[in-house]
Amino acid sequence: MLSVQQANALVYSTLCGFMLVGLYAGYKVRNTNDFLSGLRTQSVLPLTLNWFASNMSSSLLFGYPQLAVIPNAGVLGLVAYCFATVAPLWFFAWLGPLIRRVCPDGFTLAEYIRRRFGWPVGVLSGLIFVGFMFCFMLVELNMYGSAVNLLGGVNPTIAALIVAISTTIYTAYGGFKASLWTDNVNAVIILIFIVIASIAVGVNLDIDHARVESSGLLRPQQLGGELWYILPAALIFSQMFNQGFWQRAFASKNNKTLYLSVIFATIPLFAVCMLVGMAGPLAWWSGLFNGPTAEDDGSLTFFYILATLPNWLTGIVIVLCGCLSSSAYDTFQSAQISTIQNDVFLGRLNIWWCRAILVLINVPSVVLAVKNIDILEVFLIADLAAIACIPAFLLGLVPQLYFLNGVDAVGGAVGGFFTVFIFGTIFFGSASKGIALISLPTGLYVDDYSVLGAFFAAPLGSLGWTFATCAIRAGVTWVYCRYTGHKFTVFEYREFDVSKFALPEDRPADFHGIHGSGNPHDGHKLDGEDGGMKRYASEDGSSGELAQAK
Repeated sequence: MLSVQQANALVYSTLCGFMLVGLYAGYKVRNTNDFLSGLRTQSVLPLTLNWFASNMSSSLLFGYPQLAVIPNAGVLGLVAYCFATVAPLWFFAWLGPLIRRVCPDGFTLAEYIRRRFGWPVGVLSGLIFVGFMFCFMLVELNMYGSAVNLLGGVNPTIAALIVAISTTIYTAYGGFKASLWTDNVNAVIILIFIVIASIAVGVNLDIDHARVESSGLLRPQQLGGELWYILPAALIFSQMFNQGFWQRAFASKNNKTLYLSVIFATIPLFAVCMLVGMAGPLAWWSGLFNGPTAEDDGSLTFFYILATLPNWLTGIVIVLCGCLSSSAYDTFQSAQISTIQNDVFLGRLNIWWCRAILVLINVPSVVLAVKNIDILEVFLIADLAAIACIPAFLLGLVPQLYFLNGVDAVGGAVGGFFTVFIFGTIFFGSASKGIALISLPTGLYVDDYSVLGAFFAAPLGSLGWTFATCAIRAGVTWVYCRYTGHKFTVFEYREFDVSKFALPEDRPADFHGIHGSGNPHDGHKLDGEDGGMKRYASEDGSSGELAQAK
């Protein structure tokens, strides 16, 4: 094991190195677009590296090996987890072009919600996204502190504090561009270090073939099969709360760039997650771990293997943890600034105040990260909340559902939770357990169908209650119009695809007032020096462009 002094030196030098990369990227920032979003600036290679790096964090070393040693999940469950990790990329590639039809110059999901359903709902969604990204921030700091403490005895509080300070400095200075650059560097480092570590493990670890069979990890199990739906559903929708991913999707120069970057990032991302996750079974098969117990859940199996390897490999992993955490944390930080400025305060707050708010967010993030909080509970709440809320808002992308508005979407989101409660009450025969199911108190890996049912009930309920709310709204409005003589306009046609009208004034009147986007910069983020804004209807980079003059 490395000495504490050596481990501290590696921690501080790694974080300082990333801070220098971020500051240099910040020096290259030339305008607000560079700082907040980098709209339509990224080609295939840097975007590929970003998709690869931004999907990893220090939790990679804990979560994947832990799942692989759960007897009812095993390697089949691990493969499901790896698939679930790459699946969100394809959803971003699918939804990104659809959202660009509504807001070609948008760069967050909250902005789409704001433009499609009105600014009150958009601001509310922006606040929710800020809150959930805060949860992810404290989880990342907690994981990093735990990792370096295990590897080198580094004080986890100091480690978390240094990550927060260093990333805040260069993110506040360089914004989204700083996050892009650090992710590019991180991706290269990950690939190099993972190859080295994999070779070292293969050379030094001895497998007992009798333990391979007795562990049962290679046999298909019920939970392993259920996870093929639960994990992709959970991660696809929870990652939509991460506005840093939306920034990357909309930073692509065009749709072709987005598609290719996702294709090229999928294989290495899946492979790295699979390699790291196999540390769990390998530790079991080599006699370093004897199966999960109440005292040892298997989340430390990666570190059991590392303890048998030379010290220089421990040093490599400490550096790798610093890269993973810095890259993940600055992704959340840059997304926080952009969401706060663009979606919460509707572009009306000076960027320096947004930086100050970011600093304030980091204070409780560090404090809570070093507490003994239930990290899994944070993730589970985010997972179920996302799958209950997001489907209702995605219905706004269907042209035939032009009549849906913010009231319907909010009703659907609330209805998603309510449906989980109804399912839980019926399943357990208890209303109190039905309410508790919303927070998944027993975790994802249970031997009954409660979690699977919850993840089916949430999206179906969200969709169903959206239409139910719309029907109620239409009925109430019809009665009101019947007795007041007002015109009934609930189902009056509205066009949201910007390629189908030339000027903002051509939008229906319903877009104005409380239904408007609320941000004076909307529709002008891509304005050039000539006052023109490129509108991409086909988004293939060569055709379908409309020039909108001021």
